Amino acid sequence: MGCRLDSGSGSALVLASRWGNAANRRREGLRAAHEQNAEALADLLITYMRLKSSRGARVSQLTLDHYCESTRRFLVFTGPPESPQHALNQLTAEDFEIWLLTMQQTGLAASSIQRHLYGVRNLMKALVWAGAIASDPSAGVRPPSDATPAHAKKQALSVARYAELLALPSSLHPHNTLRAHRDTLLLELGGSLGLRAAELVGLNAADLNLSEGQVRVLGKGGKGRTVPMTARLERSLRLWLMSRSSLAAAGKLRTDALLVSMTGRNYGGRLTTKGARSIAATYYQALGLAPELWGLHTLRRTAGTHLYRATRDLHVVADVLGHASVNTSAIYAKMDTEVRREAMEAMERMREPGS
Repeated sequence: MGCRLDSGSGSALVLASRWGNAANRRREGLRAAHEQNAEALADLLITYMRLKSSRGARVSQLTLDHYCESTRRFLVFTGPPESPQHALNQLTAEDFEIWLLTMQQTGLAASSIQRHLYGVRNLMKALVWAGAIASDPSAGVRPPSDATPAHAKKQALSVARYAELLALPSSLHPHNTLRAHRDTLLLELGGSLGLRAAELVGLNAADLNLSEGQVRVLGKGGKGRTVPMTARLERSLRLWLMSRSSLAAAGKLRTDALLVSMTGRNYGGRLTTKGARSIAATYYQALGLAPELWGLHTLRRTAGTHLYRATRDLHVVADVLGHASVNTSAIYAKMDTEVRREAMEAMERMREPGS
């Protein structure tokens, strides 16, 4: 199922599509639901998210990709278009509960099941908007709860392991300084500034203010923030900018992006989130990390945890990482096992005779 939308297309193009007119929208929505046409349903979902979701045009491509994947999974459950077991215009809450149970039985994590339900719920809302169904049958369905707390499932790197990680690009690519400088910077932007995947690849060279030691970041929901550079990050930035300028001098730079792809047809273009994940996974694997820690978010967790350890101030963590609430940042305090160890040791010292 394709889920790509030209990043340059705006509301005018969306409104000019088959979903722009109410009568067309209902006709096409009914047809897509009846035929269980994956491509048409994905197109409807994307249009709905662009026009009607709270984020509108700011909804990320990654979010849309996830929703399309969830739709694809759900259509596998409902059955082939020519003889579906569950018609989209006749779904009940029980059908969704059975789908959730089916995913649980495959061993899929509760967090992934929650994400898939949310994606398909937006498809149902899109079908309601199109007039293809009267109401969202999934509205009252609750996903399975996750008994394991988030901080216990996903861990940050220790200070020592993070230092080992940052040393890997130069040691693995001693004769390719271009790649070593880029990859080191990528790891530092994630592990020191705590940038999200989309924020990493979304950075432009113009977002840097080296004289002030600051990075301008366009965050989640289109919210901007300015993050100070560490001295080490500034050194890495300067090294990469020198390497990046060599690409420009050779006529191989095709983007304003800070981080540049060095593979295939996209060579010299903006690094993609998929490419960034692949780069990080290479070093995670070399470091011997378990596969469940290979995501870019491991770097963000590491930044949040180390920042909390250094400051013990959740407000600082929330400000740097771009959290709307300190409650979101509180997980990094829970992730930091050293904080708990220090607290236990302090308690032990307090109990010693004569203390």
